[in-house]
Amino acid sequence: MSADLLRLVDGFRVTQTIYACVDLGIPDLLADGERTADDLAEAGGGDPSTLYRLLRALASLGIVHEGDERTFSLTELGRPLRSDVPGSLNGWVRLQGRDYLWRSWGNLANAVRKGENSFRMLHGTDIWEWRAEHADESAIFDDAMRAMTIGANASILDAYDFGRFGTIVDVAGGNGTLIAAVLAAHPNLRGILFDQPHVVSGAEPVLVAAGVLDRCEVVAGSFFESVPRGGDAYVLKWIIHDWEDEESVAILRTCRAAMA
Repeated sequence: MSADLLRLVDGFRVTQTIYACVDLGIPDLLADGERTADDLAEAGGGDPSTLYRLLRALASLGIVHEGDERTFSLTELGRPLRSDVPGSLNGWVRLQGRDYLWRSWGNLANAVRKGENSFRMLHGTDIWEWRAEHADESAIFDDAMRAMTIGANASILDAYDFGRFGTIVDVAGGNGTLIAAVLAAHPNLRGILFDQPHVVSGAEPVLVAAGVLDRCEVVAGSFFESVPRGGDAYVLKWIIHDWEDEESVAILRTCRAAMA
C-alpha cells in the first residue's frame, strides 16, 4: 500500500481537524502558553473528553504539543492559526471548513459527469450571488481573502513597480487590502477600489488603518457592466480564475472599455 497516496486520500480528515481547532478557538486560547484539556474545554465550550481526543490528533499533526498531565501548547507550525499574528491563516481555515464548500467538493464527480458547475448544481445559483445573500458567509470569505492578500502583498510590491503610475484601479479588490498596501508604499499614488456593494462596504476601516483613505476612492458595481474609468493601470488579483472562459473574456473586455 502506498503511504503517500493514503495520506492524500485521508487529507479531508486533516482539514476538518484543523478547522475544528480554529472554530473552537483553541489557537487563541493557547496564545499565552500551555493549558490543560479540561481548561480549554471550559474556555472554548467543548466536551472535555472529546476535546482531549481532538487535541491529541492535533499533536500528531505537529500543530500542538502534548505535555504532562493532559496539557497542550501551540507549536511553531500551529502558531499561524492564531487570529492575532502576522501572516495568520485563521481566516483561511475558517473558510475552508464551511459546509457549503465541502458539499460542493463532495459533488465534484457528478459535476464532471455532467460538465456543470458543482456549486450551481447544488444551490441553483453561482457562489457570488449566494454569498451576496448570506452576509455571514460573505464576511468569512472576505476575511479569508484579506488574510491571504496580506500574505502576498510584500511579494507583489517587490515584484512590480506600481510607483510609475498616477492612478490604479483595483478591480474586484475586496475590502481594499491590496490597494491599501500599494498606496501606503507609494505616497504619490491614488487608487480606486471597485467591487460589489456588500463587499466594499467593509473597506473604510482597512483604508483608514493604512492611512490612505484620502487617496482611495471606493466605487461599487459589477465588472460585467462597467469598471471605473481614469486609471493608468487596472489590477485583477485572484479574479479571472474564478470564472469560465466566456465570463473571463467579458470581464477583461469591460476593463478594456474603461481604459484610455
